[in-house]
Amino acid sequence: MKHSILLIALWLMGVSATAQTKPVSTSSSAIVTTVESITDKRFLPDTAYAALSTEDIDLLTKEPVANWGLPLESGPAITYYNLIIGTRSYQLLITQAPKASYPTATLLRFITPKSKPEPIARGTLRPKTEPASK
Repeated sequence: MKHSILLIALWLMGVSATAQTKPVSTSSSAIVTTVESITDKRFLPDTAYAALSTEDIDLLTKEPVANWGLPLESGPAITYYNLIIGTRSYQLLITQAPKASYPTATLLRFITPKSKPEPIARGTLRPKTEPASK
């Protein structure tokens, strides 16, 4: 009996984790382009959250990079950029773990000024490589 309860609990955790995220292939190229233009680095998404909507894609593609705020630091390993459109706002959070080779970028959405952040996409930032000259 204890084993079946444990199996059901593990199955429910797996199902809920699957429902919260989308596969990497559904990550919008608009999100990738937005993050790359803000950071001037190559963005490799590893997670696209279910919170991503077509309205987010439309808003982010219409807004020029100049409307994003300047990079702000919150400690030695955290940098963030803000974009405010009406009552909705977005935050690009870049963190550098002490043992990680590359920083991680997370795009967050705030629907209202008092709402909790909803993650839209997450991935690593790598330097843009230029093609080798012959």
